[in-house]
Amino acid sequence: MEHYELPLVFFTVFAQWGIGGVLALTLCQNISTLKFNAKQYRILALLFWVITVLGSLASLVHLGTPTGAYRSLAGFGTSWLSREVVAFIVLNAAIFCWLALCWLKPGHPGINLLGGVTALVGLASIFVTSQVYYQMALHPLWHTIATPVGFLATSVLLGFMSVAVAFGYWYKSSLKVCNAGIVIGIVLAMSGLWFRYHIPGADASSPLLWWQLFASICVAIWGISRLNYGTQSWAWVALIATGELAGRMLFYSNVMSGAPWF
Repeated sequence: MEHYELPLVFFTVFAQWGIGGVLALTLCQNISTLKFNAKQYRILALLFWVITVLGSLASLVHLGTPTGAYRSLAGFGTSWLSREVVAFIVLNAAIFCWLALCWLKPGHPGINLLGGVTALVGLASIFVTSQVYYQMALHPLWHTIATPVGFLATSVLLGFMSVAVAFGYWYKSSLKVCNAGIVIGIVLAMSGLWFRYHIPGADASSPLLWWQLFASICVAIWGISRLNYGTQSWAWVALIATGELAGRMLFYSNVMSGAPWF
């Protein structure tokens, strides 16, 4: 199981999910005619904060000595890993401030602005994380456009589907912004897989890949077709999450199961 790097799997998927949720929620509140009320917004803000924090905590499990994590900041000028640490410190600070404002001053005009700032910091964090792997030219399965595309797909697909399902739960309707986001997420996910599985060494026979294709792509397509009729199901979000976790496990195991790694 060590080849799957499970702490990193949960870190990347959950953190990207939370970032996508903040992005989707902020866009819906600023663009859509129908909006979440203050109570609903607070609940979703709390949900995405919890998901992001869980992802961030999972990253600490990967460290051999968590108490020495501060040393990773020393290489900020040259190391993408150090930049990732800084990016997620800033992200967690921003999302906490956004959550606090949502709960302490619901309806405050600065909430959407802070949500937008948090989403931008989150997208930058996803880019930095992707560079941690993309820079490794010795590993073609990481040194590919499929890495940032796949990471962004996880964020967009899970974030927009979560907000869409929540809106359907409360309003028995769908939002065009969420539908568009889900479609973009599907396209990104399919593109990432297409790029990756044209690279020699990609394990196209793994059950993890087939589960990702079913749980992420097929379920998302089915889900968006039902949202147009005002139906919703949290099971779709759960299935997509398992699909992205499976895909991320394969992302790590394809490289970490070989030696030498570096």
